Amino acid sequence: MLDKIHIIMDAACKWGNKSLGISIQFPRPTKKSMVFSAFSNGIIGSAILMYGLFFNNKWISLFGGLGIISSVFIYRQSVKND
Repeated sequence: MLDKIHIIMDAACKWGNKSLGISIQFPRPTKKSMVFSAFSNGIIGSAILMYGLFFNNKWISLFGGLGIISSVFIYRQSVKND
């Protein structure tokens, strides 16, 4: 999934470079930065989920759960990119 996004962004950058006459490069994240992002996203998602459960707020709990799911997705992408 992440590879497809990189291909699309590279094509957009090439188009921008060609039509505007400037140099644009889309950065590719390293494995270390992706693992750190997954770790921090998981911690923040867990804290938001606990806050939502503690104060009985369903929407905040939902957003915390989505944060945890996204951290799992990011971590799986970082392992896949080895």
